[in-house]
Amino acid sequence: MDERSFWTAVALLTAEEPDAAVATLTAELAARPIHEITAFADHLAVVVHAIDTPAHASYVPGGAEAFLAARCAVVAAGRDTYQRVFAAPPEIEAFAAPGAEWLLAVPANAYERATGTAWTHEPPVSVETGSNPLWSPITADDTDEESWLTYGGGLHTVLGTRPAYDATMQVLIAAVDADPRWRRWWSRAGVHTLDLAPYYSDGDAPGVTIRRGRQRVVVDAILDPRGFARTDRTFLCELARTDLLTMLSAVRTALDLGALPPLPRIPDLPDMPDSFAPGQDLPRLDVDDVVRFAEEVGGVDLEELRPVLHMLATDPPL
Repeated sequence: MDERSFWTAVALLTAEEPDAAVATLTAELAARPIHEITAFADHLAVVVHAIDTPAHASYVPGGAEAFLAARCAVVAAGRDTYQRVFAAPPEIEAFAAPGAEWLLAVPANAYERATGTAWTHEPPVSVETGSNPLWSPITADDTDEESWLTYGGGLHTVLGTRPAYDATMQVLIAAVDADPRWRRWWSRAGVHTLDLAPYYSDGDAPGVTIRRGRQRVVVDAILDPRGFARTDRTFLCELARTDLLTMLSAVRTALDLGALPPLPRIPDLPDMPDSFAPGQDLPRLDVDDVVRFAEEVGGVDLEELRPVLHMLATDPPL
C-alpha cells in the first residue's frame, strides 16, 4: 500500500456516518493481504506523528490525549484537510473534540478479523504526543548527533574524487541541515534522521534505494563518478548540487514529502589543491600495464576499466 492507496482507504470514512464508516474501513482492510493492513498502520502512524508539533498542540486544549484525538480527527477528514492543517497549525482547532482516536484501532481490528490472531505489529514511529523530534528543536549550537541530515559514503573508481566536489557537498549538507525550510520539509517524514550514503562506482548502474526504520531513513545511492575526470571547480560544485538533489528527490518521491525547498546559497569555496590541477603536467597511463595488473589482482571489471583508462591516457582532465 502506497501513500495514495492509504488516503483512498481513509476516504471511506467521509462517505458514511461515523459508525458505519469505521465498519466499512475495517472490513475493507480485513479483505486485503496482511502486508497491506500493516502498511496502512504504518502510514497512519507517520501522518499522525507528523502533526505532533508544539505549534499544532498550542491550538488544542486538554492535554496529550486530547491532542492525539484531534490529530486522528484531522487524518480521518481526508488528505486535503490533512495537508491544509499540516501547513497551517491554527486549522487544527476545529478538530479539538474527543473520540477520534478510534482510528488507531482500525488496522488492529482488521488484522484480528482477517487472521484470528492478536495484533503485534509496531509502526515505525510513535503517535504519542511529544514523540516528534520537533518538540525538541535543533539549534545551531546542537551537536552533530542532533542534526537531522547526515552524509557519508564510499568510493570505487579509478578516478578518485575531487576536493572541490567534496567541500561543496559538505557545505551544502551543513546548510540544508540548518535551513528551517528544509527542517519543515523533513518533519513530514515522521522520522528524526535522514542518512545520505552515496557510493561512487565505475562498475555499477546508478540508482537510489530508500530504507526506512523507526528512527532514520537511509538513502543508498550509487552515483556516476565520471564527472570526477574533470577539475573545473564550477562544474564540480554544480555536480555536487546535482547529486545531492538526486538523492533528496528520491526521498521526496518515496515518502511523498512534497516539493523540495530550494538549496541554500553557499559562499564561494577557497582555493584548494587538486590531484589534477589545471596546467599541471600529467603522466600518461600505460593502459596495457594497468589492465595486466588488474587481471593479476582480480575482482575488476575490465570492460568497465579499459574505456576509462583510455580516456585518461589520451585526453587527461584539464
